[in-house]
Amino acid sequence: MPTTNKKTIHANELASAIQCPRKALLARTQMMPPILRPDHHEYQRMLEKLLEKSGLQQGRVNDPTSRSLEILKQDGKGRDLRFEAKGLRTTIPVMVKKEDGTYKAMYPICSTAPKENLLASLFIDTCIVELCGLQISEHEFLYLDKTYIRQKEAKPEDFFAFQNHVKKMHGGYYRQSVDEQIAAMRQLITPDELADLAWKVFRTPVQRQRARHVKLCTSPSKCPFYNECWGVDDLPDNAAPLLSSSSSRNEFEEQGIYTLDQIKAGQIEGTGLQYAQIQAAKNPDGLFMDRPALQEWMDELVYPITYLDFEWDTFALAPYPGMKAFGVLCFQYSMHIEHDDGRLEHSVYFSTGDCREDFILHLLEEIPASGSIMVFNMEGAEKLRLMQLAEQFPAYRQPLEALCARMVDLSVPFETGSYYDLRQRGKSSLKTLLPLFSKHDGYKLLDVQNGMDAVFAYRKASSSKDPKEKEQIAQEICDYCSMDTYAERELFLGLKKKLEG
Repeated sequence: MPTTNKKTIHANELASAIQCPRKALLARTQMMPPILRPDHHEYQRMLEKLLEKSGLQQGRVNDPTSRSLEILKQDGKGRDLRFEAKGLRTTIPVMVKKEDGTYKAMYPICSTAPKENLLASLFIDTCIVELCGLQISEHEFLYLDKTYIRQKEAKPEDFFAFQNHVKKMHGGYYRQSVDEQIAAMRQLITPDELADLAWKVFRTPVQRQRARHVKLCTSPSKCPFYNECWGVDDLPDNAAPLLSSSSSRNEFEEQGIYTLDQIKAGQIEGTGLQYAQIQAAKNPDGLFMDRPALQEWMDELVYPITYLDFEWDTFALAPYPGMKAFGVLCFQYSMHIEHDDGRLEHSVYFSTGDCREDFILHLLEEIPASGSIMVFNMEGAEKLRLMQLAEQFPAYRQPLEALCARMVDLSVPFETGSYYDLRQRGKSSLKTLLPLFSKHDGYKLLDVQNGMDAVFAYRKASSSKDPKEKEQIAQEICDYCSMDTYAERELFLGLKKKLEG
């Protein structure tokens, strides 16, 4: 039976199908989970101001193609123009007629660089417009200038730059322009053939679309249909496909390898974590511990130990002076301070708006002047956040860099394979590890249960005009962040106990 009874295919759906047909089919029939994206409010506001200056007549939602054609006939230009042909539909953000009668299409993208994965969508758009009797001969991207530092008095045009080349996924720009690349693609397939192929794909039942393991499955984040395709959640803890970061894991079944302990040294890359997983699978207790490495890591710690965790939001367009595109703003921290006599202190901070300097001042005031600062994944999180604040507020650079120098990364023993429990199933997040060391899994009892929840809650608090609601949300976020620093301490004490045992 068909996967869907929808009568049209959007260009974005078809572009997705080019990357992975199975994912595109599943997305049409299932509710997609919420995705945390950078805050777009300021981006949309500045973009709208910029486009308003152009005086372009704007299309409406569900406009027929005839209205878009009428706008272009009258003005020779327009924005948000909807086109549909042979069951394919799309909306072109900006179209302007050129002297030769063809059109230039401009695409605002919420990114600091147009990337090559946009080419498929642009080619599909070009084909749909051609089926409607028009020709797009030129493309241009309107994107965020990553070098621009926001000033107090900023104009919409300050934030944006123009480009007609796309960046390779692994860095560097293609020499060919977008127009040259689309022209080359046009030689391979006609618009009519594209439409026929699209319907052939989308009328194929999902069951007949074989799952293919590609980079898109896990990068830049795990596909929401990953388990549906691969059934990972149903595998035993010692299953070979749970081997971390291995390019060979998809071939294990063909080689008759089903469990981690069957894997030989020459069949893997040989990372410390992979070795730990294999050794844990060979042990009856399902554990592996490199005692010398773990002891060396422990010996670096100095009391008092401060368990520290931040929460932050990312803004597509810099909302405050001193910030750049996709800048980060820390709005909350929690710290548990453990002294050598076992005494434990706790403090939290939360605020909305431009609280960057206030955040710094509270942190420097409350954190101990000496001792180790324990964080989880410090290079990509707390340490990086402090270095960004030091760039924005040079007056605090020295004390903030001093805090970074005292940081110890709690994720290191788990990510390097100094310690591995088969129940981790290849994962090493705080929420995965906490139940292995503590009977108290407090995350399940919280209203805010993960970082994505925390950001959504923060955005709600930022826009709320009800003081009681803001206070309630602030408490929920603080409870969650406090749970993170509590979990850090539980993990550290658990490792210490294992080592002593």
